[in-house]
Amino acid sequence: MIAEMHPGHGPLMPAIHRLILRHGASAVAWAMLRALLMPRKRRPRPPDPYHLSPHMRRDIGLPPEAPHVPRYYELR
Repeated sequence: MIAEMHPGHGPLMPAIHRLILRHGASAVAWAMLRALLMPRKRRPRPPDPYHLSPHMRRDIGLPPEAPHVPRYYELR
C-alpha cells in the first residue's frame, strides 16, 4: 500500500467529513462544542499519609506515628 501525503490536508479531515456524512453537520458541531466545554477529568488525589496504616507508612519510608494515649475525657 502506498500512502500519499498532500500538504493541504490534515490527518483529521477525512474522519470529520465521514462523521458529518453519517450524523449531520449540526450533530457533529454540537458534539464538538460539548466536548470542548466539558471539564477535563482530574486524577484522584493520593491518600493522606497521616491516615495510612503503620505498615503502609513503613513501606513508603515514613517514620512511625507516636502511640495514641487516650485523654481522661476519652475513657468513657
